[in-house]
Amino acid sequence: MNFVGMVVLALFIGGIIVYATIGRRWPAVFRPIPGYDDLGVAIERAVEAGERVHVSLGTGSVIGSDCAPALAGLVMVSKIAEMTSASDRPVVVTAGDAAMALLAQDTLRSTYNRINASEAYSPDAGRMLGPTPFSYIANLPVLLDTEKVSVNVLAGSFGYEGALAVDFGNRQRTFSLAGTDDVQSQALIYATAEDPLIGEELFAAGAYLDQHPIHRAGLRIQDLVRMIIIGAILAGTILRTIGAFS
Repeated sequence: MNFVGMVVLALFIGGIIVYATIGRRWPAVFRPIPGYDDLGVAIERAVEAGERVHVSLGTGSVIGSDCAPALAGLVMVSKIAEMTSASDRPVVVTAGDAAMALLAQDTLRSTYNRINASEAYSPDAGRMLGPTPFSYIANLPVLLDTEKVSVNVLAGSFGYEGALAVDFGNRQRTFSLAGTDDVQSQALIYATAEDPLIGEELFAAGAYLDQHPIHRAGLRIQDLVRMIIIGAILAGTILRTIGAFS
């Protein structure tokens, strides 16, 4: 079983490398996701108005299954940091886990160094608001108000407190883009956020924000794998049906 898994992983990585190589000649065409288009416009307005962009990495921890959406959120942090580097108020990132806050600081530092804007980095830009979901949410309204946040991005693991996080942003009349991995929280976010991200749309952030060719290649190989799986299921169903009536 481990051998099969290693073979599948190797093929997956090989496919990503191939798609990343040919991506310049045959660029991928993805379906539009309005949230990512609206996010770019909202960030431009915030930069022009001297307002802050806030990215929440959720209340999950680095170690555990709930870290995946926050890691996708870090990809968004890197791109948003680039877009707000010239602003008087660069992006601020919050988390409910100390290790995740450190990852946010490291992501911001490396991004600013890469674009030669190291003066825009401040350790205070990556913060842990509270060690529990409720303490995190209790501190969020204060941050949104004192930092003059006009763009509120939620990209991480949330429970029911995710709806409160969006609602606090709505009360400040911020643009809200939100996505998480919890199905029940997604339902609440869909009802409250201006631009909700449904299902795997959160994990496609790197590709849609044009962060790196590897992200776009990853989406293309995922679509290919889905087509193979669907084809195998249909073929198995047909063969089983034929066998049942033969």
